[in-house]
Amino acid sequence: MRTFSQDLRERIIAARKAGHSAQEIALLFQVSKRTVERFWSKYQKTGAVLSKPRGGYRRSQLEKHDGMLRRWIAENKGITLAELQSRIVQVLGIKLGTTALWHRLEHLGLSYKKNAARRRAKPSGPPGRPPKLAKVPKKLGGSKAGLYR
Repeated sequence: MRTFSQDLRERIIAARKAGHSAQEIALLFQVSKRTVERFWSKYQKTGAVLSKPRGGYRRSQLEKHDGMLRRWIAENKGITLAELQSRIVQVLGIKLGTTALWHRLEHLGLSYKKNAARRRAKPSGPPGRPPKLAKVPKKLGGSKAGLYR
């Protein structure tokens, strides 16, 4: 969704106050009817139609709990992101995704033990299927030509 200028927002509100319908205003200012309705509803509730701030850095919810994260990982080196995530919800009451948690741990320079069994080389494809064999190159121009594709 694109951000509309403050001037446009104020002109939409002024037109609505003047008694024009949402459909008329939408056609006049080339915005959707829903945009007009949303601006009007926000104006009636708050008395203003300021846009929300966009972009910028969002601080981590875990920033205040860095010491606790360090302690938990020091106590249990084999803890997984999912286990750490559930502990954060239970103890701190903070709900966040594994990606956000991983970024915080990376920012702190912390790592966790990787599961060695998961890192082993194994054949691709569904489990139980035999590994693929290398294809034999086909000859071009008959058997005497000796050309391969």
